[in-house]
Amino acid sequence: MSRAAAAILLALALQLTPAAAQSLREGETLSSITVAPLTPPHPVRGSDGRTHLAYELIVTNSSRLFVTVDKVEAVTPEGATLATLEGKRLAAMLQRFGGEGPTLAPGTTATLFMDVALPDGAPLPGQIATRVGATRQGADKDGKPIPMPVDTPFPARYDFTTAPVAVGRAAVVIEAPLRGKGWVAVNGCCDSITSHRGAVMAVNGLLRVPERFAIDFVKLDDDGRLFTGPEGTLASYPFYGTPIHAVAGGTVVNLYDETDEQVPGQPAKGITTANIGGNMMVVDIGGGNFVFYAHLQRGSLQRNGAPLKLGDEVKAGDVIGLLGNTGNSSAPHLHFHVMDGPSPLDADGLPYVFRRFTGMGVLPPEEDDALESGWALKIDASRLVGPQTDALPLNDQVVDFGE
Repeated sequence: MSRAAAAILLALALQLTPAAAQSLREGETLSSITVAPLTPPHPVRGSDGRTHLAYELIVTNSSRLFVTVDKVEAVTPEGATLATLEGKRLAAMLQRFGGEGPTLAPGTTATLFMDVALPDGAPLPGQIATRVGATRQGADKDGKPIPMPVDTPFPARYDFTTAPVAVGRAAVVIEAPLRGKGWVAVNGCCDSITSHRGAVMAVNGLLRVPERFAIDFVKLDDDGRLFTGPEGTLASYPFYGTPIHAVAGGTVVNLYDETDEQVPGQPAKGITTANIGGNMMVVDIGGGNFVFYAHLQRGSLQRNGAPLKLGDEVKAGDVIGLLGNTGNSSAPHLHFHVMDGPSPLDADGLPYVFRRFTGMGVLPPEEDDALESGWALKIDASRLVGPQTDALPLNDQVVDFGE
């Protein structure tokens, strides 16, 4: 090697030495936990006039330390705060795969359910990042949490921001699957962990959330009752047998019509992964959107008197089945959602909006608990009231789909 070449290499080495000695650069933090969205945050306009981005963050403690998640913020790449979770609200939206609370033991994984609700007219960000504030504790020889040593290179209290992810696809616009008034959007989106939002499941080694935007539709009569007469009798539910309408034109790609009715008010029996949705249908409506209609009456999956079969085409508004109480169901209802594939379980839920409906109010939390009691329920008519266009009914909203 010539002296000139050696001099150049020495100069380069001297230039690189300061950078190489700096293990972490500005903006990098030893976080002890990983935080990543399960899917892109998909926007949907709710009936409250706000745009909701409902998504899940998978939080995993991959260290030997105890980590308490103190605060989580959805932020733009520029650092503007879009939503904040902390305290009791954070604890309510965090679902650990074992135990409860925001402290993650070594090896623990949790799901944090995010609902970023943007005001009407606010611009939709192209990307969203997550800013986390957390506290670390060490572990003693018995695996119990202890304060971090004062001389540790890892501070007990710290913050970090994840890389931004792109906002997902817009909601598909569809017609309503039902007609008439008094329909309640049970277990709907977006600001609480319902049996739908909380249904994170592993299929073939991947986490899936097929019911992210799902709704269970039940109907109240003019007196606010779900049923009159014996709870365990299907005839006590006036809406049992209501026609189900296709929400858009498409092709039938999944079909099941082999299970009988469950007894209302009692735990469902004989449930398997094959019949969990009861008698059901999946229709491919294009654009990567698949519509799922579940818990229908056996033998009712017909159009114009002829049984539907795989490959059949349906048109928006066609009657394609009757509301039943089959599969994993404790009362007659229509389970409805849109997803990204033909399998009701091996899919991710996608946003959708109904072309038009009228809000009649919402069930207060105390009335929600009494929904299946048969009592006359009171509807809070002070919010979520009035005509809606291209919107999603929100959790426990009572709506009129018209005739």
